[in-house]
Amino acid sequence: MTDRVEAQAGVRPSRGGGLIGTFAVDVVLPWLAVQILERNGVSSGTAFALAAVFPIGSVAVAWARHRRVEVIGIAVSVTMLLGICLSLATDDVRFSVMKAAPAYGLFGIACLGSLRAARPLMFYVSRYFVAGDDPAKRTAWDARSDIPGFRRAMRLLTVVWGLATLGEAVLGIACAFTLPPSLAFVAEPALALVTVTGLVTWTLAYSRLREAKR
Repeated sequence: MTDRVEAQAGVRPSRGGGLIGTFAVDVVLPWLAVQILERNGVSSGTAFALAAVFPIGSVAVAWARHRRVEVIGIAVSVTMLLGICLSLATDDVRFSVMKAAPAYGLFGIACLGSLRAARPLMFYVSRYFVAGDDPAKRTAWDARSDIPGFRRAMRLLTVVWGLATLGEAVLGIACAFTLPPSLAFVAEPALALVTVTGLVTWTLAYSRLREAKR
């Protein structure tokens, strides 16, 4: 989860092992859990809800390993838990299948809504991962906001990440309500992983281009 969250912030590329691990935790293990539970007589709604323990548990494991609060990971976990509660309350597995899509949507809306501010959301997200709680690094990062080129870069990052995550949310929710649950359960996290990988790849290419121009 740490690799995934840092990648979502556009800070560094996720290693191949990190992507494989994320795919296993978010897609493979939950899918296998659903298959096993349903074959042993567990209802679909309960099976989908129990399978969410893998992606949610990865946030707790990351905290135990690094003792660092992962804001995006927590937001995803909260929306997943809300979806599970709705699924169990309404007996509709589609709310469980949505998984992280609502969190992506909220993040996208927050990004686009922050563009009117002097420092858009990706400025703070990037600072969180680059500087952490180090006062000197945070001061140095804040000072870069006086550079016009840096301000334009942060705004462009915020626009691209906002539109991409909002689009992922729309497609993820559409998958949950239009595809068969067993297929949507795999398609939604796979779509999220592809979106994040594409965003990280673009962010790195854009950063290299800016460095080359400088």
